[in-house]
Amino acid sequence: MAEPVTGPKQAPFGASPSEEPRRKNRRKIVLLILLLLLLFLVLYGLWYYLNYRKLPIPSFGGGAAEEVAPPEYVFSIAGPLGADALTRPIGVAVSTSDRVYATDTKSGVIRVFNTEGRYQFSFSAIQDGENTTLVKPAHIALNDANELHVSDRRLRAVYVFDLNGNYLRKIEPEGEDAKTWSPLGMDFDSEGNMYVTDVGDTKQHRILVFSPQGEEIRRFGSTAQAEQMSQFPGQFYFPNGVVLSDDGELFIGDSDNRRTQVFDTNGEFKRFLRTAGIPRGLVIDDEQRLYVVDALGHMIDIYTLDGDKITSFGGPGAGPGQFRYAGDIALDRNMRIYVADRDNHQIQVWQWPAPLAVAPVPSGPAQWALCLSPLLLIPLIWLLSRRRVFAVTPDFVDEMALLGKVHLMDRRRFKWITPEYLWPQFKDRVEEGIDLGQLVREQVHSETDVHDLMSRMESRAEISREDAILLVVAQRAKTLCTEDERIATLAWEIGVEVLDAEHFVERFEKAEDSEETGTSGDA
Repeated sequence: MAEPVTGPKQAPFGASPSEEPRRKNRRKIVLLILLLLLLFLVLYGLWYYLNYRKLPIPSFGGGAAEEVAPPEYVFSIAGPLGADALTRPIGVAVSTSDRVYATDTKSGVIRVFNTEGRYQFSFSAIQDGENTTLVKPAHIALNDANELHVSDRRLRAVYVFDLNGNYLRKIEPEGEDAKTWSPLGMDFDSEGNMYVTDVGDTKQHRILVFSPQGEEIRRFGSTAQAEQMSQFPGQFYFPNGVVLSDDGELFIGDSDNRRTQVFDTNGEFKRFLRTAGIPRGLVIDDEQRLYVVDALGHMIDIYTLDGDKITSFGGPGAGPGQFRYAGDIALDRNMRIYVADRDNHQIQVWQWPAPLAVAPVPSGPAQWALCLSPLLLIPLIWLLSRRRVFAVTPDFVDEMALLGKVHLMDRRRFKWITPEYLWPQFKDRVEEGIDLGQLVREQVHSETDVHDLMSRMESRAEISREDAILLVVAQRAKTLCTEDERIATLAWEIGVEVLDAEHFVERFEKAEDSEETGTSGDA
């Protein structure tokens, strides 16, 4: 048999003699402090205006550092269904005539689209002895003469086409190097010289430079696998993307060394940039921001030319705006961004968001206080509008129905909850025109909380699991409405306020009358 519950000396129903006034006083003190702060700020603003004939508010453009919002995903280009669909795009370039060129290395062709994503045509034909078509096109680049340069690792050459895909010529080093080199990324300086990353000879990962006529001018670099970013300057481990800045600096994505190296156009090393992951494709925009394709992180990172990170976009996955082994990047004349998303079989298109106005910045404590003063309304609004939560049992509603006072429960600032096992007793029940299944919400509970409560109380009273569930829900609500004196006593012992129907009506009927007449009440 369960041990009798020893209750407190006070009656279990109704607030304790001291706690309720203390709670009301705390709320009044908080409200008074907030109102005094607002009054002070209003009076300060009035004094400031009378003395200086202007309000102490900051002007725009106060010198704050502008936070850069990342580019936003727009759409993807995948090509038509069937034979002309993109299958494994690695390189991408955009012409000034608004054509998007993508190397499809699996199909061995170049797919051409307009900048809105509509498919135009494909090409692959070359005239290189026995080789009549591209085999493994990798990167693609445009020079100032609007000639397309396509690197083909399998054929070990760079092939040149016009914008309509007509073959023009072949570029390769002389002698035995033509049989061993393997070109990847390309870019051009102001004189039309082409810089190409070469990963063919495992001991000679390097950069080759060709004149506009296709003659080799110089080469620099060799293979070294660095364990730290600062090791082996001027040496590479699978260099990939290459891009030149307006001031003639050459940026090389040193992929498997997980860094970017910077050179002058003569091949003299200048510095390292700590870029994330495995840097592949590179491009620099008109504002001299460096975009780096991180194939490992499936992201595009954007840096200043000094290596300070500005922002990033993308992420791993197959959804819109996500990448799976992106390889190259290009920009169009409207600053739209095109990313070759290899394993998602598409070219993704991104754009920068519209610029926002520079936010005002307060210049002193008084201006900060005035600008932040509206925030004081937040706790005021919260205190005035927060809902009071009650846990409720069916016997409480039964008694309220006998008194004809169920309507007192249906107030906007009241929230009623009950354990899941009791809620069916409220479902489909209507009293005084009030749907109790809508008024009372079932509340889930934590089994851990139930177990802990039963463990804490087992020395004082034996309680059932259902009683413990009800008490856990009551602890969340902080007030329990019930007619069961045993449950009321247990709730009282764990610090929960308990109201029976009589006390509830006594307290809140007066408050309802006050609201209707416009006078103040205690609730």
